[in-house]
Amino acid sequence: MANRWKLLSPMVSAAIVLIVVTNYLILHIAGRPGASASELVWLLLPIALPSSIAVILIMSSLYHALREVMGELEQGRLEALNQAQHDALTGLANKRLLEDRVEQAIARSKRGESFAVLMLDLDDFKRVNDLLGHQAGDLLLKEAAARLTRLVRETDTVARFGGDEFLILQTEVERPEDVHRLCARINEHMQQPYRVGDRDVRLPVTVGAVLATDRLGDGADYVRAADMALYAAKAGGKNCFRFFSQEMDALLQRRDRLETDLKQALETGEGLEVHFQPQLDGSGRVAGAEALFRWHHSELGDIPAVEAIGLAEDCRLIEVLGERVLREAARFAKAWPSLSVAVNISPAQFLRSSDLAAELGRIVTEEGVRPSQIELEITERLLVREEDGCEGQIARLRKLGFGIALDDFGTGYSSLSYLRRFKVDRLKLDRTFALNAEINESVAIVRAAVGLAHSLGLEVVAEGIETPLQERVAFEAGCDAVQGHLYAPPMTAEMFEQYLQSRSIAAA
Repeated sequence: MANRWKLLSPMVSAAIVLIVVTNYLILHIAGRPGASASELVWLLLPIALPSSIAVILIMSSLYHALREVMGELEQGRLEALNQAQHDALTGLANKRLLEDRVEQAIARSKRGESFAVLMLDLDDFKRVNDLLGHQAGDLLLKEAAARLTRLVRETDTVARFGGDEFLILQTEVERPEDVHRLCARINEHMQQPYRVGDRDVRLPVTVGAVLATDRLGDGADYVRAADMALYAAKAGGKNCFRFFSQEMDALLQRRDRLETDLKQALETGEGLEVHFQPQLDGSGRVAGAEALFRWHHSELGDIPAVEAIGLAEDCRLIEVLGERVLREAARFAKAWPSLSVAVNISPAQFLRSSDLAAELGRIVTEEGVRPSQIELEITERLLVREEDGCEGQIARLRKLGFGIALDDFGTGYSSLSYLRRFKVDRLKLDRTFALNAEINESVAIVRAAVGLAHSLGLEVVAEGIETPLQERVAFEAGCDAVQGHLYAPPMTAEMFEQYLQSRSIAAA
């Protein structure tokens, strides 16, 4: 724009001079009354002819310059629009653009043109990032995007949903078999080896699909339905596909209702509770408790905690829910200062916060509790992700005095190298870590994990203890504490007090 103005400025100045000269000429002529027509022509001609040519040249230059400026502005607008609608890494359409095109497909479907929405996931993609690095992962994603583009028609749309997930809008679907064939082609071609550096990498693909005949509503509904079908396919194994069904539709409607009701419940507190499950040491003394979220829906009854927490994560309510649970846990800890209280921290809550330590520290301070009374439980998957800032977040939390426990150990990658790097304080062994029928083998497996943990200065809690046999395995292996229904289920704070009194445990 600045360069264009440098060009236009002399032209504008010349036009101003021309206007002044013309006005002077008119005044000069007006000052000679009685002049003949031929005299007036001879007076005007020396100025009028070159000035007319000058005006034409100036206006032509102005027109071309302005056209160039408008062209640059339009090009900038188109580039900005393209960036807003496409994925920066792969160049594919993004979720926003795909949903807009699904809306257009929905409108066309009312005139008889059918369509389908597919969501697919590159199985084991995280393994590539972990083993070969993010740069190799980015190259693989670009190649996967190129393959998908070659598998569809020009009228279809391929979009990157985020991470290793992709979306496809398949248009002009004449019959369901067309979608079946596309899903089968995706499964066949996408599992062909990728050349990454000096090695070949195979990534099976799982696909979820939804047809326009399901008539779900808007574009976002179709994307969510394809996502549900994808997860149903994942449950059936890798390198397969599954279609959205009416049963899934009922789950989708339940999810929509629960999302609305959870927002309302978090505002009013109705139906929301925090229960506490005791943790016992080897002598049978209650040494701590775990705070567990519970939601009793007025019409649907008890909502499973896994479902409620997953819903809160997806609709970005987990921060509000997490604060509510932490405040209840802090109040419980204040009432029982001799006990430590464990609180689960959602990976979404952990990763979305820029300064989780400051936020959690503020909450417990407001409740009048020392951070050292609170133990924050995180999952193995969070450590394996190795997100930027994860290690620093844990360090800041420990510096404030919070304890850090690694929950569900044994269900994920089971690598103690993460414990050495991230400096946690306690391990919680999952109930499925060692369920062999042979007691000696179970004890040996658990003892190996406990021994390694103890060598790193970590305490070990065996959770999910439901039978005397599991209890025997845990204590013979050297676990420091146990937790499970064999001793007590999760209970309200009032019931927990009665539980302690029944065991003749005096409060500090």
